[in-house]
Amino acid sequence: MHSCAAFCLVLLAFTASAQSYTLYSSRWVDLGSKAVRRMPTIIYLDTHRVTIEQNSRMYLDVIARSRQGNSLVYEVLDLNDQKATAVFSWEQMVFDYYAGNYRIRYILDSIRREQEAVEAEEPENSEQPADTVDQADNRIYLTADVMPEFPGGTQAMKAWLSRNARYPAAARKEQIKGLVEVTAVVEKDGSLSDVRVLRDIGGGCGEEAVRVVKAMPHWVPGSIGGEDKRVRVTIRIFFPP
Repeated sequence: MHSCAAFCLVLLAFTASAQSYTLYSSRWVDLGSKAVRRMPTIIYLDTHRVTIEQNSRMYLDVIARSRQGNSLVYEVLDLNDQKATAVFSWEQMVFDYYAGNYRIRYILDSIRREQEAVEAEEPENSEQPADTVDQADNRIYLTADVMPEFPGGTQAMKAWLSRNARYPAAARKEQIKGLVEVTAVVEKDGSLSDVRVLRDIGGGCGEEAVRVVKAMPHWVPGSIGGEDKRVRVTIRIFFPP
């Protein structure tokens, strides 16, 4: 049985306010044929969009969201602008996606709840009435109209990583090879913050991945409605680089 007690306790205080989640899965089941396939998948859920990331990203626009028992139900538009349904059941640790005859269940390995709180600091020495002061949007988004990008694009980032990432001595000694996933927030000015390891392979590779990501040059920030926003991204680094 999956251990999700701590996560479930957090969700007891569920409200209709904006909440975002990142779901991690290593396998999925075709509910029609019962075929099982192993494939690393990351699913991002927020109030506006469901994003399913495997070898590429599939964006699904949310048109309605509701809670049914211990599940969140998202009514979405698929790639053909047809209505589909996505159901996130944290108690069962599954995410289901139904689009016509296409019925897929992702078995979840872990769940992360993202905070999207707006900072509410009052501007100092401001003589404007509180209701006329523009509040900065400091929420962290998982998707955006224009996603953040390393300067020069993906290939430029791969080249930069190959030049700057180091193969840790412990990993070299133990012949550890594989993919490390790091998450970071691309700030409005393109700087990176809140750099964390999502998936580690040991041998010091996780620590090295964090170090090299923190050393990256400023990115081109993401934007929504033409305005720069704080957007969380996932960066994959293969070791040895």
